Amino acid sequence: MLYKVKQKLRKIVPYNFILFTHKIRSVLAVLLYSSPKRKIRIIGVAGTKGKTTTTNMIAKVLEEGGHKVAMLSTANFQIGGKKWLNNIKLTTPSPFYLQKFIKEAVKEKCNYVIVEISSHGLVQFRHWGVKYKTVVLTNIMSDHLDYHKTYENYKNSHDALMTKDLENIIINYDDEDLRSFLNFNGPKKYAFSLKGYKEVENVKLIKAEDVVLKKEGLDFSIKTEKGKMPVQLPLIGEFNVYNSLAATAVGLAENIKPLAIKKALESIENIPGRLEKIEENQDFEVIVDYAHSPDSLRNVYKAVKPTVQKRMIAVLGGTGDRDKTYRAKGGELASKYADIVIITNEDPYSEDPEEIIDQVVAGVQNKIHKKTFFRISDRKEAIEKAINLAQPGDLVIVTGKGAEQFMICGAEKIPWDDREIVRDALKNRIKQELA
Repeated sequence: MLYKVKQKLRKIVPYNFILFTHKIRSVLAVLLYSSPKRKIRIIGVAGTKGKTTTTNMIAKVLEEGGHKVAMLSTANFQIGGKKWLNNIKLTTPSPFYLQKFIKEAVKEKCNYVIVEISSHGLVQFRHWGVKYKTVVLTNIMSDHLDYHKTYENYKNSHDALMTKDLENIIINYDDEDLRSFLNFNGPKKYAFSLKGYKEVENVKLIKAEDVVLKKEGLDFSIKTEKGKMPVQLPLIGEFNVYNSLAATAVGLAENIKPLAIKKALESIENIPGRLEKIEENQDFEVIVDYAHSPDSLRNVYKAVKPTVQKRMIAVLGGTGDRDKTYRAKGGELASKYADIVIITNEDPYSEDPEEIIDQVVAGVQNKIHKKTFFRISDRKEAIEKAINLAQPGDLVIVTGKGAEQFMICGAEKIPWDDREIVRDALKNRIKQELA
């Protein structure tokens, strides 16, 4: 009932008034938890893709540098030694949650809080009163236009991070649309790149060279003004080179020694729901990933495809109340990269899940129904189908939800975890094979 009331109010209440109420809530949260007066360094990670992995990498780098950290990301949370999955299904939580989290981090004597920042959160003032000292912009792509309406609005929402408190701004220099953020006066400027720029005026440049993509990870060198450092990263995908460079830049900005940065990157384990491998002693691979937009799906499929020995089996769906043009593109990409495609339900929100599936299915090409293409509305059954179809040497990749702990169907918030569904399916298959 409350969900339906909110939906109706959004349609009749002026948007500026809604934003005003958001700001009032943020002001109250700051007054309640007194966050601006506390001494703790806060790092923000914003942009379209790579935020969660970069946030986790930064936490690892700072810990290796001897600091106690707290972290808020789309996938997981941390305060010191306490770690848990994001159980609120939001990249940026409410201002009350955020301010309370920072206060708890101070209480636990953390030196840093790393916050993954959403564009929605910026527009809605959820970060009001948070004094970011270092900000990373990973990339800017056309995204969330269902909310922002135009690309310019989406990009400009990040201007809110350029405050007088900011000491360091770090951008992806290979993304030309981000370079304008280097024009802001005040903060020290860092940029990272894979494209071999020699130097950028008044900017400290962190570059990747000699990149080698391998099945088990990435070999590359990080070149800074302090020299060249070889890194063996146990993660796949060229995009993770960019994420590593961003984390390196933060480390250097925060005076972490290069060898500590190298050690941190080389010790990175699976990040929940980000190309996360699920192992139950099966003779094929299973990966769960959060990718749900066309750009993310393309990057993930391109990253895993070279590692596939035999067939690739893709399970995917479409998200409700989001850009509808994503849906058919997702189906098209899956059919391009995967040998077998299974379309299923994801997070329908207020939309009809079958209509969403119809739109994803519309993009599927060159597949034979019930042989190389399946439509299975029940997500659990779809995942089980993929696991049961897999043969030795195959790769099953389940995208769309990653480590999310809920599925939203209308007003219903259903407990969910793709990774646990996969594990149960694997265990059941093994039991059947042994029976």
